[in-house]
Amino acid sequence: MNLTVLASGSTGNGYLLTNGKETLIMEMGVTLSKVKQALSFDLSGIAGAICSHVHLDHSKYLKDYAMAGIDCLALQDVFESKKNLGASNRCKPVLPGKGYKLGNFKIVPFEAAHDVPCIGFLINHPDCGNVLFMTDSFMSEHTFKNLNHLLIEVNFADDILEKNIMNGSLHPSMRPRLLNTHMELSTCLDLLKANDLSNVRNIVLCHLSNGNSDEDRFIREVRETTGKQVFAASPGLIVDFSKEPY
Repeated sequence: MNLTVLASGSTGNGYLLTNGKETLIMEMGVTLSKVKQALSFDLSGIAGAICSHVHLDHSKYLKDYAMAGIDCLALQDVFESKKNLGASNRCKPVLPGKGYKLGNFKIVPFEAAHDVPCIGFLINHPDCGNVLFMTDSFMSEHTFKNLNHLLIEVNFADDILEKNIMNGSLHPSMRPRLLNTHMELSTCLDLLKANDLSNVRNIVLCHLSNGNSDEDRFIREVRETTGKQVFAASPGLIVDFSKEPY
């Protein structure tokens, strides 16, 4: 099982979990054509797609996915935001804490903390084990056991944010907004320490801010804190998300 990053950040988000036979699309903030290209134009193995929340960098192309016959899991308000989507039988509203299945992917959404209703996902598949996916959440009230891989947001570092405010490159109003919408580095480190990482193989950091992050630093600090293999999500990145090393 591989994780493929199509896009990650405020301009669009899209990730694929695929073993070559089954594919789960995570977020619908990139065009369907990018998904097709990544899958060599073979959509027959797509089990479905999941979406964390209504913001367009995560949900913009949901209608295209549904109209292409892809089962889409999202909160009800995400579907309601799409014009002329109607009662498509490909639109599957979800509730936090309930379990859902797309092919051999078992998916449990849980509440995240953003400025609109938002969910993270615990994803299980025989080939990758348990994958935690959480983005656009400034905190988590949940902890998890027996994780194998994480795809988690680390959007900014508070000291970088403060520096940008002090030098005038960022308006002061952005600080409270970011603190209440996106995950800060120290918060992510605390969250990682609170979870059972004993079986974790990979941690992929996603949705890094263009101006308020430092990719090398974030990777280093997460690696030092967890002792795990750490990547920063960027278009074209492919990470082996198999449950066990080959």
